[in-house]
Amino acid sequence: MSNLLLLSIVLCLIVGSTIDTSNICIVRAAGDLAAGKPAVAASLLFTTACASVVFFLNTEMGLLRHPAPWSYPTFFTFAGATLFGAGALINGACAIGTMSRLARGDIGYFATIAGAVGVSLVVPAVRIRNQAPDIPMLTGATWLWIVLAFSAVFMILSWRHLRIRRLGSYAVLGVLAAVVTNWQGNWTWLTLVHEMHIGAPVEYAAIACVAAVLIGAGVTAVLTGHYRFVRPDPRTMAREAFGGGLMAAGALLIPGGNDALLVFGVPSGSPRAIVGYFAMFAVLLVGLRLRPWLHRQTGWAWLNIGF
Repeated sequence: MSNLLLLSIVLCLIVGSTIDTSNICIVRAAGDLAAGKPAVAASLLFTTACASVVFFLNTEMGLLRHPAPWSYPTFFTFAGATLFGAGALINGACAIGTMSRLARGDIGYFATIAGAVGVSLVVPAVRIRNQAPDIPMLTGATWLWIVLAFSAVFMILSWRHLRIRRLGSYAVLGVLAAVVTNWQGNWTWLTLVHEMHIGAPVEYAAIACVAAVLIGAGVTAVLTGHYRFVRPDPRTMAREAFGGGLMAAGALLIPGGNDALLVFGVPSGSPRAIVGYFAMFAVLLVGLRLRPWLHRQTGWAWLNIGF
């Protein structure tokens, strides 16, 4: 095992710990924002701002080890965002939230991963090539200042809802996740599903990093009293598998789940990543608004699940 991989695993253990102590699920952020509580959404922007600083420094200092996922949005971007948002809503958690639920003892969420893998085995492969940035406004220091300014304004407007102590966790998460991404490439579990889908070689370093995040979150959940074993329910697992499948289908089209977009895609200034992430958020907001009406019309219990 190389020293770089060993250090990456250590950082991923810390990332896992911050995932348990900070609520970084985009589904929860959209739900809270729809209820007039912008704290989690503002904190997600803060995480992206911290990751953007790391991306900018790596680029300026010649330390960027992996090419930025820069490309223009297409029909696939919007289709993927719609599928991912719908899947996350049905699943009750996004890619990051799924890891957090697993670490806290809800082992039924392994069905989400199983559903994602299952979909990747049956849908056609879609390859989206990176493009060289040709819009100066969306690259370099200019994009960094846009991210920082937008995040600062939203955080100021949400200041009374924020917790300073938790902002430290979001900052650590953004910085360390961006550092590991620069060292190991996209290493999230949905990215692994995507790599398998397009026939790329299995990256054992990425598997080790994902496992370290889960271990770090699990240990922290036990130590903080957040761990509660949840007996798997077949009907709930069927819903989670369906949601995971839709999330994987969306991530394959964009490509990338909300976690990869948050700490690498959006910080790079990629129009595809920016549009994809905010389209996911918009789909979730619309879905949350429609969920009570759909529940009344259909009587489907899973439409009334909480987050």
